[in-house]
Amino acid sequence: MSHINEDTLEEKPLDPEMEKVRRKMVRLLAVSIGIMFIGLMTVLGAIVYKFTQDDAAGSQVAARQAMPLPGDGPLEAVATLPQGFAVESVALDGARIGFFGRATDGSQRLIIHDLTLGQIVSDIVVIAR
Repeated sequence: MSHINEDTLEEKPLDPEMEKVRRKMVRLLAVSIGIMFIGLMTVLGAIVYKFTQDDAAGSQVAARQAMPLPGDGPLEAVATLPQGFAVESVALDGARIGFFGRATDGSQRLIIHDLTLGQIVSDIVVIAR
């Protein structure tokens, strides 16, 4: 039948030129795997960073804009502005209302009222230069 020669079972050593090519290929494979691993870790790190930053920023915005609303009716609040203050414009940012106008002494002011606290949180004098 089939006679297996002992020479065919043993691997013969490569000639020196083929051994050099094989070593170069193994080195190239190791460098390529290393570069791919570093790239993969960088991408995963960027994804984790992005998810953790969005969660922190989103929770801060949600906490800042959260305001208690009554169940069936509109929110009622009183903003007590200084006597003689003439409102020129009003702006709303979440739970804060900004009143821009002039005081009795003629100075321009920005008064910020927080609806969640129910009080004035800032009284800013505006000076134009």
